[in-house]
Amino acid sequence: MASNIDERIAKEREKLEQLKRQKRAQEAREKKRKDAINKDRWMKIGIIFETKFQAVSQLTPRRTKAENDIEFAPLTEFISILAGDMGIVNKLNDMLTTQKQNNPDV
Repeated sequence: MASNIDERIAKEREKLEQLKRQKRAQEAREKKRKDAINKDRWMKIGIIFETKFQAVSQLTPRRTKAENDIEFAPLTEFISILAGDMGIVNKLNDMLTTQKQNNPDV
């Protein structure tokens, strides 16, 4: 009888472990999906930004974070100035809200 109970406990533990593995796999797939969406968004934003502010095409990615911080410092400062202008930020938010309302399926 004890052996039967031990077997059932072992089977239930295995089921639990399998469920945990499935959950981790699902979470990993979801993270990968979201990362792909974010990467696509960042790429599109970058392309749009570069078409409007062509000077940023002079920037060259560097090997280290420190080098990139230096290379991209003027762009970071420029974007900080834009972000600090609440009129511009509010205009962008309004435009995005209007776009979503006019195109709910997109």
